[in-house]
Amino acid sequence: MAKDQLQDLHLFVMESALPFGMGIINNAKTGGLQKIMDVFKSKDPVSEFQVDGESSAKTVRDKIDQLIPGLGHPVVSVDVTVEEKNPDYDTNDADSLASTLKRIDDQLSQLRRYIGNDSSNTDDK
Repeated sequence: MAKDQLQDLHLFVMESALPFGMGIINNAKTGGLQKIMDVFKSKDPVSEFQVDGESSAKTVRDKIDQLIPGLGHPVVSVDVTVEEKNPDYDTNDADSLASTLKRIDDQLSQLRRYIGNDSSNTDDK
């Protein structure tokens, strides 16, 4: 349980907190304290800082991954389930398959006869 919480914290830091912090730093570089204060007065300052800092955060995550793979871009665990239900399956499908295969076999036999007749005609000439 603690390992999951640590992974969740790591993911939060890399995906949310880092872009937020980098957004503050980027705004401070371009407009100083006044620009930071203007963003805080906006409707959704957290999202604005995250958007502003996303490209810088990606660069930082890439550099962290060069040092320790998986640390900058944390691996997210997923649960995969497979349901093997086929609602369209019917017992008549087996009969349908058999009849289709028989039809294909008959057509192949007919094709072989045509090819055999044509090739014997060309051999005589």
